[in-house]
Amino acid sequence: MKQMKWINSLGIFLAIFFLTGCGAARIRTSADREVYKILEKKTKEVTSEKIPWDIRFQSIQETPSEDTPLTLKDVLIIATKNNRDYQSAKEDVYLQTLALISQRYNYSLRYGIDGTVTWEKDSLGTENVNADLNLNLVKWLAQGAQITFNIAQEYLKYLIGDTDGIFQTVVGLDILQPLFRGAGRSVAQAGLIQAERDVIYQIRSFLRYQRGFSVTVADKYFTLLEVENNLENYSKNYIYLKQTRGRIEMLSEAGRATPIEVDQTRQDEYRAYQSWLSANNNYQKLLDEFKIFLGLSPEIKISLEAEGLETFLEEGISEIKVEPQESVKLALEKRLDLMTAYDQLEDSKRDVHVALNALRTRLDLNLGVESRTPTGDKPSWEFEEPTYTAGFNLELPLNKVPERNAYIQALISFEREKRSVTQTRDELKLDILNLCRDLEELYQTYIIQDKSLKLASKRVEGTDLLLQAGRATTRDLLEAQESYLNAKNSLSTAIVNYLVSYLEFLRDTETLEIDEGGVWKGDLYEKISGERD
Repeated sequence: MKQMKWINSLGIFLAIFFLTGCGAARIRTSADREVYKILEKKTKEVTSEKIPWDIRFQSIQETPSEDTPLTLKDVLIIATKNNRDYQSAKEDVYLQTLALISQRYNYSLRYGIDGTVTWEKDSLGTENVNADLNLNLVKWLAQGAQITFNIAQEYLKYLIGDTDGIFQTVVGLDILQPLFRGAGRSVAQAGLIQAERDVIYQIRSFLRYQRGFSVTVADKYFTLLEVENNLENYSKNYIYLKQTRGRIEMLSEAGRATPIEVDQTRQDEYRAYQSWLSANNNYQKLLDEFKIFLGLSPEIKISLEAEGLETFLEEGISEIKVEPQESVKLALEKRLDLMTAYDQLEDSKRDVHVALNALRTRLDLNLGVESRTPTGDKPSWEFEEPTYTAGFNLELPLNKVPERNAYIQALISFEREKRSVTQTRDELKLDILNLCRDLEELYQTYIIQDKSLKLASKRVEGTDLLLQAGRATTRDLLEAQESYLNAKNSLSTAIVNYLVSYLEFLRDTETLEIDEGGVWKGDLYEKISGERD
């Protein structure tokens, strides 16, 4: 009776423990702790920058106020907290680290407890209960050996009759050591080695993404400021042409302008109003798209601080000197994606070694020892003399067509990877050289547009005076005003293109500075935002 109570109590305890399991919150906390610990260590192998790896979605605490224009820093912070793609990029690093944890788990001491309870009744009416409880311990060693330790407790109880319950405990230890195929650290731990390196690759990829993301945010921000500035230009142009149309009408009434000139002015006024409407509509569309990019609802009202662009429009921009060959050298030394390409070439070489190993003879050494307790009516730990086993598993390398093909594929992949690394280097060089050329061209474009705006401004003033003196036509003034409008818009475009191109240069030479929150920083940023460290 006592034995039956013991079995019942144990069964109830195990049922409750295994059926309930751990809470979801504890599971998440456990995974987070392990992932972030690995990422903290791995990140130090890649960069000295500190990265907050928390992947929990962080919505901004307060809705941006329309009365408080957003600075570049504001939108960078909002974007890193709310942008969906940015969040997914961080989650990719987390998921890759989980894959590493799974590989590490394979080489840790794995354990498990399982059991069964079965009720049986045969044709003679005999009823019995069979139960077993097993504890398994498994350990893989670096050289490919697998050690398995097992304790099994078996129990049989007849429910009818006077037959006592039958207990027996079995303890076993098995060792499997590959001698040829599957032997050796580089082969046995190929999956673990790759998982360790993949986390490094993913961290590098995120750092590259992070810098590119800051450039994208700045590009969209500057573009909006440019469109907003152009919208103001269209508005001022419409007002100017409306006033000009009134002046021409007065001159026409005085006989100093023809009705055709009045109609020309009125037509340009209509076109200016239409251009302003289209520019305003385009700005609102871009602004709503920008809100979604930031992770905000398009219904939220926001405005942007235009001081950054206005500073460059008023003070101008200085040429940033870059030396092409030095820039290429710097990129070759610092580009994280190029480092990954080199490392992946090593991965491909290791894959060839692993594929070749799969073509070898399989010869595994098996060693085992097992001991049992005598069957009895109660549990016992008095084991009988153990049984020892030793042997080999042999498989000759015959009919290995899939393995042969895998080896050839690995060789081809290795050769492709070598070509890919060479192409990546060459394309990187070309990209940097093109960026250097683009910077020079875009600065010259800015100089031309700046001079063009000054000439257009003088042209409008001069033509207006000539018109008043009767030495110019209305068409001359309208054309001068149109050139002035185009010059103003072209100048803001030239400035934005130059700034974005320089940011792309910093990104592609791996010299764009990022703070702990993933926000771009540096001298250019400080000038635009008006902030200082």
